[in-house]
Amino acid sequence: MNETVTEDSRFSRLRVLFCAFFRISMVAVGGGLTMLPLIEAEFVEKRKWMTHEEMVDIVAVVQSMPGIIGCNMSVAIGKSIGGIPGIFAATLGMAMPPFVVIVLIAMCFLNYSDAAWLNDAFLGVRAAICALFVLAALKLGKSVLKTPFPIVLFVIAFLILVLFPQLNAVWVILGGAAAGLIKYFCFPAKGEKK
Repeated sequence: MNETVTEDSRFSRLRVLFCAFFRISMVAVGGGLTMLPLIEAEFVEKRKWMTHEEMVDIVAVVQSMPGIIGCNMSVAIGKSIGGIPGIFAATLGMAMPPFVVIVLIAMCFLNYSDAAWLNDAFLGVRAAICALFVLAALKLGKSVLKTPFPIVLFVIAFLILVLFPQLNAVWVILGGAAAGLIKYFCFPAKGEKK
């Protein structure tokens, strides 16, 4: 970030990072990708602290890294918005709700594990998570699939994942990176340097 940030505004950004990731982490059940529409709404659309392109780049990097996607995303976005202190604020905000929820569930789950109402509640949560995945894919698709090259890669990757579900997605990601490098070095666009 190139803008000058005063101490008050820096503290304000850290507070917002913590509170936003705390809120998002509380409601985004299902992992990092379910958080994507909420994170984008907060930091790209509402606060305009990031662009759609920066968000797409962060998601691409985070998905190719080992570890928990939500925590990796909080680290990357925290660093982008608030530097090293931003990493700690965003990650702490991300980690607190699941920690508390897991402790509470562990304390209560044994007593209610056979309850039909609980199974139905989890079924509803899983359906909502599927909707969040689709929404994240549609939003990312709008900002990425603008030219023939990414559209063709998308179709190929989708077909590979559908036809070979046992294939680890890492190979598809690495294949996409390799295709991008081949395009860059063999067929550079006008203005691109090798």
